[in-house]
Formats: sequence, structure tokens, C-alpha cells
Amino acid sequence: MNQDNLIQWPRAKYWDKAWNPVVGCKPCSPACENCYAAAWAKRFGQSFEPHLTGKIDPPRSGIVFCGNMTDLFGGWSWPLYEIRGSCLIKMSNDLIARACGKTHNEAIYLWLTKRVSAMLDAMHRAFDNHEYRKTHRYYHYFGFTAENQEWYDKRHCELSERFPEGAKMWLSCEPLLGPIDLDLPIAAVKPKWVVVGCESGPNRRPCKIEWVESIVDQCRSAKIPVFVKQLDIGGKCEHDIDKFPAHLRIRQVPWAKKGGVNG
Repeated sequence: MNQDNLIQWPRAKYWDKAWNPVVGCKPCSPACENCYAAAWAKRFGQSFEPHLTGKIDPPRSGIVFCGNMTDLFGGWSWPLYEIRGSCLIKMSNDLIARACGKTHNEAIYLWLTKRVSAMLDAMHRAFDNHEYRKTHRYYHYFGFTAENQEWYDKRHCELSERFPEGAKMWLSCEPLLGPIDLDLPIAAVKPKWVVVGCESGPNRRPCKIEWVESIVDQCRSAKIPVFVKQLDIGGKCEHDIDKFPAHLRIRQVPWAKKGGVNG
């Protein structure tokens, strides 16, 4: 990928719209300790037990974050629910299949999980559809969170074994809680995009600048777009890119190349 052909995203939030057919989650790793979504629900007096919202169909335009208030691959034991009369589906199995059927070229879907195995099961179900593989695979990015080396190695190993050919993987190193060697020169499945940032919120844990620098340097060497979302500067979570060190003022996205061609 030609890095010179990428443009900077204009803000720290890299999506335009969020799609949350479910709200609520359960902790599964150190990254969950200060969950912003749980804090948001508590602040507004809402339950964070996984529950349906009724928002069944995803948006058809813009950059769509699928499940920023949950992990849509959590395998919650929700009851079956009715969609369009007699058609019964279980949310954890058919989310991607529904989105695949609704995708238009002007929509980009960002899927993110800490439960890689469940996401892969759903991906394979969607990829069994030949029309999806041929037409829609360019408009979905399937990602996982990696907060430190231990969880990167574990989740990337799971993903590498079964990631469907032709799908696009992205990586969110947020909250970054330790250094990570992405091992990009020999990785079986390489990310098409990497987001990195410190933890936010009142109880956030420290994130060293050199951890972020390492990830940015690794991505640049491998010609992978990288997006620095926020930094721990002087004990503060800083979102203003103008206050970042000059070499970390980088917010690249793979779908926003000059000329409007999707990457």
C-alpha cells in the first residue's frame, strides 16, 4: 500500500455511525477493567446486562462501528426473537449475515471483538455465501482488541488458524497496556489497519509513549495504515493531535485514499 496515497482522518473518533442491536457485555480480559461503555451505562442509570435494543438493521452509509456498546460475539444466552414474522434467528450467529445482505458500496462496517473464535464462526457462516465473497468483502473490516503481548499472541494465533481468505483484518491496540511486537514480517495474517491509543476515563492505567512509537514504527515499516487515537501525555489522556509529538501525528485509514478508492 502506498502510504503517500492515504489521507489523515479529521478526528479521534474514526467512525461516523454506531450500530448497537445489543447493549451490554461481560468482562473477559484486562482491557475490560475500565470499560467506557459500562461507565457510560452507569452514568445514565442504564443496565449493562446484555439486552436487545431493537436496532436490527445496520446503517447503509458511512463508517459504521458495529457494537461499540457491546461485544457482538459474546455468545450471550439471549432468547430467540422474532424478525419479520416467522423468521427466528439467534443474534450471535446471524449478525454478520444480516449486515452482509444490507451492505451498499457507500457503507464500511467495522467489527471488533475480544472473542475471536466466535467472530470466526460467524464469518465463516457469512463467507459461505458466494455472492457475499464476490461483492461485499471489500466493505467489511473484522478486528480484534490487543491490550498487551499476551492477549495479542493469544487472539492472533486463534485468528490466523481460521481467518477466511479475502477478508480484511484490523487491530485495535486500545487500551494499550503494554508493549506489543506484532511480528509483522512473518505474521500469517497481517492487519490491513491498526488503531492504537491509551486508556481513557478516570481510572485509566498508564500507557508509555514508547509503546505507541513501537507500534507506529512497525506499521510504517510494513506499509500498514496506522491511526493514533489518543496519548498519555503528562498524566492526561490527550485527544488533540496538535499536542502529539510530531512523529505520532498520524491518523490514517485504509478506506479513505485520495481518489475515493476503498482499500
